[in-house]
Amino acid sequence: MQTRRSALAPALLGLGGLLVILVVWQLVAVFAFTRPNGSYGAVPPPLAAFERVAADLVDPAYWAGIGATAGAALTGYLIAIAVALALGVLVLLLPRLEAFATQLGVVAACVPVAAISPIVVLLSPPGSRAVSVVLALLAVEFPMIIGVLLGLRATTPGQLDLVHAYGGGTLTAIRKVRIIAAIPALLSALKIGAPAAFLGAMTGEFFAVGVDSGAGRLLISQQYAGDFVGMWAIAILATAVSALGYGVIALAARWLAPWTAHSSTGGLR
Repeated sequence: MQTRRSALAPALLGLGGLLVILVVWQLVAVFAFTRPNGSYGAVPPPLAAFERVAADLVDPAYWAGIGATAGAALTGYLIAIAVALALGVLVLLLPRLEAFATQLGVVAACVPVAAISPIVVLLSPPGSRAVSVVLALLAVEFPMIIGVLLGLRATTPGQLDLVHAYGGGTLTAIRKVRIIAAIPALLSALKIGAPAAFLGAMTGEFFAVGVDSGAGRLLISQQYAGDFVGMWAIAILATAVSALGYGVIALAARWLAPWTAHSSTGGLR
């Protein structure tokens, strides 16, 4: 019984937090942004926004836009994972490079979007989603690098001594021990990176040239039209897709590595 209550507590807290957000949203919309004639201002009530979401879900243009953004996000996400894993292994082989790898992650997190995006646009052909891919990569790279470095160093000296006692070298230790020990921290970084990648790709569409589809482009078109309810509906859809990415990684983690649910190895979790 106690275990069941412990498992339900996070869900109840999450539902409570969501309810508080909706109540505050409703109060702000009604008392601060509803016009005297009854029309909605910049912040519409939540019910109006969710009704618009339901209406938009039957429009193929929205699915095509979200799919295009998700594709760019997935590309940047996968590149960030590959770079982080490569850097992690390189640091284990050449420990002097650890400071370089860490600083690279910090730089990726600190690069100003408004500065790097126009440069990427100038270097890519019209119609390219390169800027979305790059911003998705930058949004994911820091947690991935830190997660990989923490995870690969999570092994105990006894585990490494056992590998070396049986004649294994550094690469064998990486393959047999370190990668397995890194799974909890790596999965935590993957969960954090999934929504960040989508939001980074969506932000990139604000700077892209010759790109007509995407969640970011839909948001811009609603902004130009002054459709505040439509803007909030797209924001809700983007949030839902980001949360879905987090949830899919979390479920995959429970299925592929169920022991990580109770592990405290993942420092980013």
